[in-house]
Amino acid sequence: MAGVKYAPRPYEQPATVLERVEYFSHWFYTTHQKKGAVATKLGIDVKKLNRILTFEQLPDEELLRKMMKLCEK
Repeated sequence: MAGVKYAPRPYEQPATVLERVEYFSHWFYTTHQKKGAVATKLGIDVKKLNRILTFEQLPDEELLRKMMKLCEK
């Protein structure tokens, strides 16, 4: 269906970078995280976090690993 966005399934391991960012974004908004606190934990500024959450910018491999570790906590 065009225009319908499905929520990521936590029991499946996200495969692509875009799917992993989508999983992180879903985790971020469903757990009501504060942008400043998450950005600090990731070692980035809030502007970069905003660009990642809006899919304007994709993270590099190291940042992506940190994002996935944060989701597991």
